[in-house]
Amino acid sequence: MIALDTKRQCTLDLVKILLTIGIVCRHATWEGLDAGFNVFQGFSQGVIWVTEICVPLFFVISGFLFFLNVPDKPNVNYFATKYKKRFTSLLIPYIIANCVAFAVYFAASKYAPQMLSGFMGDNWKNPLWVFWTGPINLSLWFIRELIVVVIISPIIYLIVRYARLIGVIALGLLLIFWKLPAPWFYFAAGAWFSICGGVVGVKDAGPEVAPHRVQFYKNSRAWTFFVYLYHYLPLISVKKALMTFVHPASDIGMFAIYFASIIMVLAAISLVYIVLRKFTPDLAKVLAGGR
Repeated sequence: MIALDTKRQCTLDLVKILLTIGIVCRHATWEGLDAGFNVFQGFSQGVIWVTEICVPLFFVISGFLFFLNVPDKPNVNYFATKYKKRFTSLLIPYIIANCVAFAVYFAASKYAPQMLSGFMGDNWKNPLWVFWTGPINLSLWFIRELIVVVIISPIIYLIVRYARLIGVIALGLLLIFWKLPAPWFYFAAGAWFSICGGVVGVKDAGPEVAPHRVQFYKNSRAWTFFVYLYHYLPLISVKKALMTFVHPASDIGMFAIYFASIIMVLAAISLVYIVLRKFTPDLAKVLAGGR
């Protein structure tokens, strides 16, 4: 059985913080701007290119953590327990976040259509699109795909356990040539490190991590998930509002809107999470998937 030591757990939490911020930065970029913003357009393309790795790494981390303590011969109860935990940590927050997004979009379509006009059309009227095909909170496609790979995790386990690295490579080849869903490969790659890699020790390596830092990183797990769930639609709205208010005429104005939208949304969502955690901790825990 493999266990994360404190230092490596903190490092992993730090990586998740950086990946979450990276995703917010990616979603704050603009597409389809006039040619007059060439510098900002180049910057946006650079951000998109750099942050391309964020979601794949999240899948790798998810696969790694899912199988971290997997026994040599997991039984039905092992996967049943995992399913039960993911029901709380993934499915329930996924449904709630999409319901919140639906309510926001419905209100905006009635009272401020210019804020979301042309973004989703009439798709919000289709329940399947709202909760799955879209979903209406588009950034939650990652959670949707993660739910899928969790469901097929016993198959992933068999491939990785018995075909080992060759099985992971085979999934990668299927991704390239047969358009296998990319999350399957990344999740399996993360699973390989837990099932076959054995690279994580049980004992701490190097100096101990200060207790206050350990607590900070532990608390960050709920924050990163909450930010990922709820940043997308506020970010779009803030970007459009700032664009309307500022009317940028140069790259400097676009950079100001870009960084201001990131700061404002991260600050607002963090404040909401802090207030929820202070006054309604049980609700905050449910919204953050039990973290």
